[in-house]
Amino acid sequence: MRPSASERIGRLVASAGSLLLAASLLAAPAPAVAAADLVADLGVAGKGGDLVAGHGKVFVAADDRIVVTHLDGEAVTTIGGLSGVTALSAPDGARKVYATLSGTHEVIEIDTATVAVTRRIDLSAYPCPSTLAQAHNRLWIGYGCGGAGEGGVVALDVRATPILVKVGPATTRPPLVAVAGAFLAVSEPGVSPATVRLYDVNRDPGNPLGEILGDADGLPPLEDLALAYQGSAVLPVPSGAHRFDAWDTTTFDRAHAYDEKGPAGHELAATVAASENGHYVVGGWNSAAGDAAELVVYDATTREVIYTAGHQGKALVPGSIGFYGIYTFAVLKEPGTGRMHLWRLPSAPYHSSALTLTAPAEANALKPLTIGGRLTLSTGATPGVQTLELYSWLPDGTDRPFREVTTAADGTYEFTDTPPGIGAFRYRLSWPGNSWYDGAYATATVTVARYEPALTVTGPATGAVGELLEFSGTFAAEGVVYPRTTVTVSRRAVAPDGTVTTKGQKLAAATDGTFAFTDTPATAGTHTYTVTLVGSSTVKGTSTNHVVTVVEPAG
Repeated sequence: MRPSASERIGRLVASAGSLLLAASLLAAPAPAVAAADLVADLGVAGKGGDLVAGHGKVFVAADDRIVVTHLDGEAVTTIGGLSGVTALSAPDGARKVYATLSGTHEVIEIDTATVAVTRRIDLSAYPCPSTLAQAHNRLWIGYGCGGAGEGGVVALDVRATPILVKVGPATTRPPLVAVAGAFLAVSEPGVSPATVRLYDVNRDPGNPLGEILGDADGLPPLEDLALAYQGSAVLPVPSGAHRFDAWDTTTFDRAHAYDEKGPAGHELAATVAASENGHYVVGGWNSAAGDAAELVVYDATTREVIYTAGHQGKALVPGSIGFYGIYTFAVLKEPGTGRMHLWRLPSAPYHSSALTLTAPAEANALKPLTIGGRLTLSTGATPGVQTLELYSWLPDGTDRPFREVTTAADGTYEFTDTPPGIGAFRYRLSWPGNSWYDGAYATATVTVARYEPALTVTGPATGAVGELLEFSGTFAAEGVVYPRTTVTVSRRAVAPDGTVTTKGQKLAAATDGTFAFTDTPATAGTHTYTVTLVGSSTVKGTSTNHVVTVVEPAG
């Protein structure tokens, strides 16, 4: 019989060290049982339940809307006015979320920072899009409104003008789709016996590789479908199953099982997902009555149970398991009412990380400054290329635009910033962590003073009365863009007899810090041109002189 939750936790405590050493990732075992899990009421009921996370937010499909929360389940906003939101996906980095709208036959694109719909892609030729998988910039969409032979899978590249390409045979229901590495897995739900078709998606739109048909009796109808890390195995969830089987994508045979302990009473397999880093497979179980749920985290290599959590009074939504940093999420529904709840497991087993942020203590407005640092892992492992999240604030506390910073493989990074004004500019750089390492952040404050220009003027040293004299000047520095700035020119001419005349004018400098002016002397003598850059809140004022000896014209 499948062990109970308490037995699993006991087994985990006893074997955590050997498991983690077998994974060759941690120097010492992390605590097996972390803080309590979190369940947050999403305030909606009905269809939907698919989930993705990105940019520090969780997005949950809820039929006529998408509910957006913080990682702790606290509400951020709701994207309403939608029709038939059934599936969500997010590319690497999660700057965009894509959602299928079966009611209006389209896919929408959502900016994760602003939580605004930024694009709509018409799928009226492939109606009722209902399932979704994504790898980088490509989507695979399962569609179909229920007519025999009217459904199927269509591929879409979101980088360019949408070109929809049909993949695989026609179906009745929208097929389940999963993608990982170079593999795409497709299976029509509710069909007995079930067939899982595999495609090589390194070739657009997909080269058929073969089919997984199950054992002698075939696969029962599927509730959910996933792929293991890099597509090494297919993880189907047959209706009424009491275990999770992994099917090899090369041989198409059953390779192994997770929790291979036989029937487990009222517990039925409901959903499964594999973490993107290849460390975990997470299986979801529901009671036959739909009033109890359990999430079990398995080591993807040893297939041992390394964490388990249960919840009473609700059931897991198939396909709703999602990962973000050190957290695993799923969606629960209340039986009868269908009210949705966000379920977040505690931090997965991890080690610590550290992030440095080195910035100059002082800088000048308008001039690019260089900031750098390094992400390190407590085990000494190389972090690889990672995406860091940069937030910064003006001296008055106003948010500046969000940025992403990419590290090198060794964890080092460097970026530039140009403070637009003066005062204390604050920076906060963070790494969300992953399934094995806790996230880290670092902060820095740079005191920014006014820009100190170096003013130069170029022109003739000698000239003649009545001759046009041309001058140019600059206070520029490479990479600096200046606000609207005024330059004044004051000429003081001293004639041989001691007579003094003056003249002044104002100039508007270009944004690159350059300016020009001319003069036609009417008298001989020493002409001193005083050029003054008028200061502003961001630029210090300064001045310089240029002297021209003017003589009477020859002859």
